[in-house]
Amino acid sequence: MTEHDALVALNMVTGMGVVTARRLHARFGSFAKALEADETELRSVPGIGPEKSASFATEFRTVELDRELSLAEKLKVTIVTLADPDYPKLLAEIADPPLVLYLRGEVSAMDRAAVAIVGTRHPTMYGREAARKFGYHLAGAGYTVVSGLAVGIDAEAHSGAVKSGGLTVGVLGGALDCFFPKENAPLAREIVQHGGAVVSEYSFGRQPDRQTFPMRNRIVSGLCKGVLVVESPLSSGTMITVSQALDQNRTVMAVPGRIDSPASQGCHRLIRQGARMVTNADEVIEELQDLVSNMRNVKPSDPPKDRTTAAKEGRPAPALSDEERRVYDTLSAEGISIDQVVRLTGLDAAKVSSILIVLQIKRLAKSLPGGRAAKVV
Repeated sequence: MTEHDALVALNMVTGMGVVTARRLHARFGSFAKALEADETELRSVPGIGPEKSASFATEFRTVELDRELSLAEKLKVTIVTLADPDYPKLLAEIADPPLVLYLRGEVSAMDRAAVAIVGTRHPTMYGREAARKFGYHLAGAGYTVVSGLAVGIDAEAHSGAVKSGGLTVGVLGGALDCFFPKENAPLAREIVQHGGAVVSEYSFGRQPDRQTFPMRNRIVSGLCKGVLVVESPLSSGTMITVSQALDQNRTVMAVPGRIDSPASQGCHRLIRQGARMVTNADEVIEELQDLVSNMRNVKPSDPPKDRTTAAKEGRPAPALSDEERRVYDTLSAEGISIDQVVRLTGLDAAKVSSILIVLQIKRLAKSLPGGRAAKVV
């Protein structure tokens, strides 16, 4: 069995994620050998107790890999795994990349300069027009537009990208053979016909639910360097995407709306917290190019620059409140645990978490694995 096939099989196992899969690889030397392990051997893997080892051993023996691969061929679905060279490089860098991607369309569409456009499923006419325009102009400028193929802002962004002749990628919250929402199926076909892709991490037969949609959002942001929120209420699922984007150290931008529009209150909060306010595609491109330029200009031998240095070079340091400054001053380039930040600042955990989100939006802090945060230098 190849590593590609082994990952497809592991992805079909209940409760299997990238952390567990990597531990299996470390213990047995390959994903294929891990699938041959018995219950006793599996119990020796860190994080797998008696209950999981029993269920894993059973599913390893009964997983219907041949049926899955045959169905993919029948449905003309391409399967890309973490072991494959054409797996999207940027997505592979996030903390919890999907083991497998099922897609219709072009794999290469996921490995280009990309921006996510997200927002509410219940947009105003203003929001619809804005999403469509941003999708049109960004795709026309050569960026791949990524979104979740949901009704509302997602669909408008995809539609704008398609009309421009550019590329767009739709990430589903369920399996490709359980397409949802049905009304966007024609749009999905257009995306594929124009050189884009429709993608899912789920094995065939997985219906979308309340758990799968938030998981889907990490892929939307993970494929991109920046996330643009077009229209979002305060209590929108869009904020989950924003949170995941910040955890992945992506830049966040927001489109302002009417000051009395509930549909734009989430955007206005993000702008107050330090997200880049944008009103046209050129400003989005400027933000993304500045981000890429800053990354390219930093060489391994370059000493890190603090915010004082940045200000001297003509880049103003973002203003911080007293509490934000207290949290920021506890951080280091190597990172410390959030529990340590709480102890050092004397602030409660909820307050520290809220401030860290603000610092991430302002690109002063970044999230690290294991509940840690670091100063951006």
